[in-house]
Formats: sequence, C-alpha cells, structure tokens
Amino acid sequence: MADYGWVSSGVATLSRPVRERLQKVAAGEGAYSDRLARLAGFSIRHKVLIIGMWVVTAAALAVLFPQLETVVRQQSVNLIPRDAPSLQTVDRMGAAFGEQGSKTTIFVAMEDPAGLTAPVRQRYNTMISRLRADSEHVRLVQDLLADPVTASQAVSQDGKAWYVPVGVAGTLGDVKAAESVQAVRTIAAQAFSGSPTNVRVTGPPATFHDQIASAEEDLVVISIATAGLIAMILLVVYRSVFTALLPLLVIGVSLAVGRGVLSALGESGMPVSQFTIAFMTVILLGAGTDYSVFLISRYHEQRRQNVPPDLSVINATATIGRVILASAATVAFAFLAMVFAKLSVFAALGPACAIAVFVGFAATVTLFPPVLALAAKRGIGEPKADRTRRYWNWIAVAVVRRPVPLLVASLALVLGLAAVALTMHISYDDRRGQPATTASNEGYRLLDRHFRKDAIVTEFMVVESPTDMRTSKALADLDEMASRVSQLPGVTKVSGVTRPTGARLDQAQLSWQNGEIGDKMAGAVAKGDAHKDDLAKLTHGADQLAGGLAQLDTTLRTALTPLTGLLTQAQSSGSQVQRFRPLLQQLSATAPAVDQAIRTGPGLRQQADQAQNAIAAIDPLVGALNTSPWCATTPECTQLRDQVQILVTLRHTGFFNQLANLGDLYQPGSDTAAGTVADVQNTITSLDKTFGALGDPADLAGNIRRLQSGISQLASGAQALATGVHTLADSNIEMLSGMSQIATQLQNSARTTAGSDNASGFYLPTNAFENRQFADVAKHFLSPDGKTARFAIESSYDPYSSDAMNLAHKITEVADAARPNTSLANATVSMAGFPAVNSDIQRLLSADFHQLAFATLVIVGLILVVLLRALVAPLYLLGTVVLNYGAALGLGTLVFQYGLGKEIAWPVPLLAFIILVAVGADYNMLLISRLREESAHNIRVGVLRTVANTGSVITSAGLIFAASMFGLIAGSIAIMIQAGFIIGCGLLLDTFVVRTLTVPAIATLLREASWWPQRKPLTHNG
Repeated sequence: MADYGWVSSGVATLSRPVRERLQKVAAGEGAYSDRLARLAGFSIRHKVLIIGMWVVTAAALAVLFPQLETVVRQQSVNLIPRDAPSLQTVDRMGAAFGEQGSKTTIFVAMEDPAGLTAPVRQRYNTMISRLRADSEHVRLVQDLLADPVTASQAVSQDGKAWYVPVGVAGTLGDVKAAESVQAVRTIAAQAFSGSPTNVRVTGPPATFHDQIASAEEDLVVISIATAGLIAMILLVVYRSVFTALLPLLVIGVSLAVGRGVLSALGESGMPVSQFTIAFMTVILLGAGTDYSVFLISRYHEQRRQNVPPDLSVINATATIGRVILASAATVAFAFLAMVFAKLSVFAALGPACAIAVFVGFAATVTLFPPVLALAAKRGIGEPKADRTRRYWNWIAVAVVRRPVPLLVASLALVLGLAAVALTMHISYDDRRGQPATTASNEGYRLLDRHFRKDAIVTEFMVVESPTDMRTSKALADLDEMASRVSQLPGVTKVSGVTRPTGARLDQAQLSWQNGEIGDKMAGAVAKGDAHKDDLAKLTHGADQLAGGLAQLDTTLRTALTPLTGLLTQAQSSGSQVQRFRPLLQQLSATAPAVDQAIRTGPGLRQQADQAQNAIAAIDPLVGALNTSPWCATTPECTQLRDQVQILVTLRHTGFFNQLANLGDLYQPGSDTAAGTVADVQNTITSLDKTFGALGDPADLAGNIRRLQSGISQLASGAQALATGVHTLADSNIEMLSGMSQIATQLQNSARTTAGSDNASGFYLPTNAFENRQFADVAKHFLSPDGKTARFAIESSYDPYSSDAMNLAHKITEVADAARPNTSLANATVSMAGFPAVNSDIQRLLSADFHQLAFATLVIVGLILVVLLRALVAPLYLLGTVVLNYGAALGLGTLVFQYGLGKEIAWPVPLLAFIILVAVGADYNMLLISRLREESAHNIRVGVLRTVANTGSVITSAGLIFAASMFGLIAGSIAIMIQAGFIIGCGLLLDTFVVRTLTVPAIATLLREASWWPQRKPLTHNG
C-alpha cells in the first residue's frame, strides 16, 4: 500500500463522506492504480527535478541533433517500394536501351511567342551543354530537337513550345532526386534568364519534389493554426487563461522532446518525411491535450469534494491514468502496426506518431502532475461551475428513457453518411493534390497549351524475350500483338518498331505488297494490250508468208520438169518464177513484225519471274492465315486469304514457268524471217540472171533443182513460223486476260485493307535493319541486342485515373493472350509508366488497408477486452467506431467529391481508419470504464451517472482532438487537408453522436449482458 502520510495533514479537515471515499480509494476499491499513484506522488515531491529534466531533455535534443525538417531533407523516403513491378520494368527497360535515369525523368518545358528563333536556339544549346556537364545530378539528356526524326515530337505544331526529357540521379521521392530536380531548374533558369522564353521543369519527380516543399512550408502554418484552435477551446472550457495555459505548456515541452527524439531516430536511419512531421505534430497536440483534459477533469472532481490539491492530483492520476494508459497504448500500437505497411507514406508515419503518443502520455503522468500541483498552490486550475451539467443530465435521462428511438436515429444518421462513402472515388494524381502555383503544375499547363493533354506522361508496353526478335516472324508476331492492343477501347495510338508513327509500315503490310504485285501485273497487261494489233498483223503476215511459199513450192514442183537440153522450157520456167516476186516483196514487208514477236521472248520470262518472286514473298503467310481463328471469322481477312491462295496456287502449278518457257521458245538467233526472205529474193534474182545468161542447159537444170530445194525449205519454215506465231499470240492474249483479273483483285484487296489493323498479314525482312533510316527509328523501340521491345501507348484516359489503371491491366492481358504458339511464347509482357505505377500503388494500398485495418481492430479489441474483462462490450464498441469511420468518410465524400469536385487522395482512407478507430476507441474506453465503475448495482443508473459525469470532459477532448486535425486544413496539400477534415469530422461525430447517443443506448438495452461472460462489472487495482 502506498504511503500518503505527507498529505495526511489535510485529510483530517475533510468531511466524513469524503474521508470514507478516500479510505475506499486507499483500500484499492475502484479503478485505482497504485503504481500511477506512486509515480504521481514522486513527481509532485520532486517537482523541480522532474520539470527541470523535461526542459533539459528538450534543450539537449535541440542542441545535439539538427532540426527535424533538416533531417527530413537529408533523409527522405521512397514513394513506393523499389521492388514494385512497374519500377522494376522501368529499370530493365532503361538498362536494355542504355537510358540511365529513365526511372526519374523530368521535362524541361519551354515556351516563346516568337518560337525557336536563332537566339533562342543558342540559349537552348547552352542549356543542353550545361545539363550534360552536370554529371552529379544529370544521367541522360535526350536532345530530341537534334534528331529530325524526333524533332516533330518535341516541338508543338504552332512552333511556340518544345521540351527536353532529362534523366536525373536518385529515385522518386528521395533526397538525391530532389537535389537533381533543383539543379536542373537552376541550369534552365540561368540559360534563359533575361529572355522572353518561359521555362519550367515538370514531370512526376518534379511534382513529388514540389509536394514535399509545399508540405514543409505548411508546417509552421499548421502548427500555429492547431495551437490556436486548441487554446481557444481550452479557454472556452475552463474560462481561465492560466488554466488553459497549463496543458499548452506541457504539450509545448512534450512537442519539443518528441521532435528531438524523432530527429535523433531519423539521424539513425528511421524513415521520416514532411507528412510525418505534420501528422506527428497534430497527433501529439491532440492526444497530449486530451490526456491533460482527462486528468484535469478527475482533478476537478476531487477538488469539488474538498480533497487537498496534491492528493487530488494523485487520485486523478491513479484513477484516470489507467484509462489514459489504455488509450495511449491503443493509439500507439495501432500506429506501430503501420511499420509493416508496404507503402512508405504509412510505414514512415506510423512509428513517428506512436512516439508522439508515448511522449504525450509520459508527459501527462510525469510532467503534468507537478505543474498542476505548482499551479494549485497559486490558485490556478481550480474548478469552476459546470454550466453544461444540466444539459448532460438531460441527455442522460433521454437516453435511458428512450434508448430505441435514439439508437435508431443515431444509426440512421451514421449509416446514411456511410452509404455515401460507397460512391467515393480515389485519386492518384499528385498534381491535383498540391497548389496550382507550383513550378511543376505550371509546367504541365505550359505543355497542355501547345501539345495534346498529358503528352509527357508516356506509358510503355515492354516485351522481353530470351531470343533476338529481329526476325521476320518475331516482328510479325510483335505487330500482331500491337494490333490487338490497339483495338482495346480507350487506346488511341500504339507506336513501336513495326509502327513507328502509330500505323503499320506500309511496305511491310500484306495489303501494300498485294497492291505492288497488282500494279506491276496491271502495267504488264497494259503493255501487252498495246501490242495486240501488232500480234494480229504478225499472225496475218505469217499466214500469208506460209501460204505463198507453199503455193510457190507446189507450182515449182509441177512446172519445173527436167529441162535438160530444152532452153525454151527453162526460160519458160524462169518466167514463172518472176511471177512470185510480188509475193516475196509482201513477205519481205511482214518479216520485221515476225522478228519483233520473236524478240519479246526474253522480256516475257523477266515479267513472269518478277511476279513469281513477289508471290513467293507472301507464300509463308498463307499457312498463318489458314490457321488463324480470328481470320476465319473476319470477312476481310477471309477474302484476302482466298486471293492470296489463288496467286500461290498459280505459282505452285507452274503457270509462270510456262510463260517463261514460252518466251524461251522464241529466242532470237542467227536466222530471221527477214533474212530468209532476203535469201529467197537473192536466189530468184540470181536465177533470173542465170536464165538471162544461160548458156548451157545442164547448168540451167542444176540451178532449177537448187531453186526447188530452197523453195521447199522456205515453205516448211514459213509454215512452222506461222504455227508458232499463232500459239504465241493466243497464249499472250489468254495470259493478259488472267493477269488482268488477278491484278484487279489484288488492287481491290489492297485498297480495302490498307491501313487497317483488322487485316492480318505482316512481313518485314530481317535486312530491313540495314536501312539506315529504318534503323534510326527502330532503335527507339528495339534494344541493341534485339531482346527487348517497347511500344508507346497513348489513350484517351487521364493517365492518373482508375480507367487508365484498368486499361494497363487489360493491355497486359491482351498482349499475353497473343503470345502462345508464336515466336514470343517465352517472352514476358509488362507495363511501365504512371498508370502502371499507380496500379502498383492501388494494389499495395489494398494490401496495406486489409492488413493494417485488421491489425488495428485486433489491437483495439484486445485492449478493450483486457480493460473491461468482457467480450460483448468490446464488440459493439468496435462496431460503432467502424461505423463512425464510414460516416466520416461519407461526409468527406459529400464535401470534397460532390461539393468541391475533388476526388479523395489515396492515403486518406487508411489514415482516417487507423486514427478514427484508435482515437474513437479512446473516448469509448473513458466512457465504458466509467460506466463499469458506476454500474456496480444498476446499469441504468450507471448510464445516467456516466453520461452526466463524462459528457463535458469527453466532449472537450473530442473538440480538442478534432481541432488539432482541423489544423491540417490550413495546409495546401490535399492529403493533409482531406485527412484533417475527415478525421476531424469523424471525431465530432463520435463525440456528439456515437459516444453521446449510440453507445449509451446500446449499453442501456443490453444491460448486464455488456459485461458477459461476467455477471457484474468488477473493480480491481491497477
């Protein structure tokens, strides 16, 4: 038993009921803790030492360690874990393409009314040189303006704006990245200083840097606003400046100690951030002040019973201290559970807030008792008339008399607001969560004025294969994958190695190749049609030649009989030969046309070979089209497949070989039709001369025989020539007709399917990479080793919206579905870009929410069970705080989403849950523990006394903690504004609805069942 003899001198003067009460307290009856009583007694006896130790500790921490803001600037935290899939994809993509710093890429955006003039270009080049020279902060400078291929991308259509991507050192959210952003801003500002060019540095790393800078600037405003609100409430509650100052003095010292401890831990490596400082400040101010208010309330109860001041402080600490300890433990353990969160915004915040709660509790039970005792000796802190007692008595009576209507009404309000929370939209756009005047937001607006919206927020689909993808088949499979992705709703453009501009390469499309073949065949047909008349003349001349020579041969054989010794008969035969000279002249006129037909032979083979080679290029696609389930259900693809099959069948059946062989049949040689006719004419001329000079009949007979033989040979040759010319003409006419039909079909299919992703068919030869122009473009989409390909995805969605995140999932699913049974079967597909990053945040947030919410409920539930030694009461207390959280979230949704048109920032729901559940359980602990004390004989009487006695103090505590959270609204960052508002409103709902109406009504209805499995509430020592 503790020795309180040092205060016994004042006890003798007390009334008998008060003395009996003190004796009960000393005997251990009621919720009384001997340990806390001894601690309070020690602190009061050594008040100067205790107060001095706290002050010295605060001063020493301030001297030994830097300011907490300095520690944050030197040691910040990453926004999301480095092993997040989206960041890992960016790392691998950067390594594959040699783009170091691609994870933290910022954009220097420039705008000039005169455009990119020579003086502006000179300043621009100076900036580029200085950026490349800063190797400490800059990892990569992509001077897009220096490359004609990419210049059109980086310069706006009006020519008045342009940008430069710059990869900087560090990772998103760390100190190095922040320093690098600032270094680039300094270089850019100096380069264009004194010129009309407007330059801004923007991009996600710059956005995060500006958010942290804005949060740091807000700390002073938030601290002043919070302290001012709390001071105002304390003045209203206590109606005394000096009494109101007592909690503020203690909280001021504890805040200094808490900041010093956190600074020391931050120096040792514990993660801290600007959000950590802001929330730690308001949590310490709110919780610490609440604990002081709880203690003052019990102190006032003791003083109203004429208990001496020092003993009143001891009794207040020993009784309410247990509840404060349970409350502090609840909040601290709930915050400590956040250390297991994957997202750093929670992992860094939890331990700091737990330290703040612990320091606040320690100050309440060690520093506040001697301060209160010192003040009491000077008449400060004494109780005044409770003006709200009548109101709380009225509330208590109403709850006990009409528990069901009040319970239904309070639940209707809470559930109605909670239902609104179901319509809440979560925002992952940090740009909207900071002031519009930040440099990064001004940069975004600059770009949006001249480029398509969110032009620099690029999303990539990355395909990684264990084999080189620079093959015709792999390129065709990549294009098929891109084609499927491009057909997703919301996707507006897919750019990659097979479609650098977002559309397929014309030369690689089957439709283009068909068109080329059709055009060439149509040209050949046109040329053939132009020579149809020549073919007709040729056949007619050949027929005349063959008929004339046959007639000449028959006539000579009949007419030229042996003329040995008969000159007259010989001369008569000579006259007959002369009659055939006109016929020979006609043959001589048609002979060049025959020779021209023969000379077309080699050209025919060349044309046939060209057509055959072109069809051979598309031959491999036939099998792919025949086996494609998609093609079988697509009319355009089916028509195209049938047309290609016709060409391939003609090639396989040897049609084009026959054309070539026909050309070979009429190869030009040493003998020509013109030469043969000339020989006959010469022979006749010679014969004529011979007859004219005939002297010897024997010579005449020999000449006649030679003439007969020559005419016979010439007649046989002319007949063969006529047959061949007919065959050639008929074949050419038939071939031209067939080629005309094929050319028309190919041209029609090319026009129908050109530029359409619905038409399958892609062929790009491997040697295309030898083309310098194509290689320059391809290097942006295909890594040097050919094993990593990336496609730039553009969509109609806001890149920070849930639609964009869902689209990222769909792109991955569709791309993966395109891999089986292709050359990409062993490849992997992943996404890089802010939709993918936000998708990772969403996934991690969901995991953290489930984990931390469960941990918080378990921690709070176990502490309630231990404190109350019951199961039923903790269950409905947990239920009410969860409902209160939903109502607060719904109220925030009404105000921000529907009222102000702003979505809820993604960290807010989880932060609100942990704080509202833990702090809400605080007030319920105070209420239910007092109810437990007052309900030893009758639960209804206990409810009356509990509501009447705790209404003022719990309301004051709720208002104070709500005011501390409302202090965050003085900031400029959406996370703090929304969290402060929602948590503050939740505390007010808990104070005026849940704690005042709902919980007392439930306790009244359940009666002693609240303490199950106990029959009656127990009292025990702490």
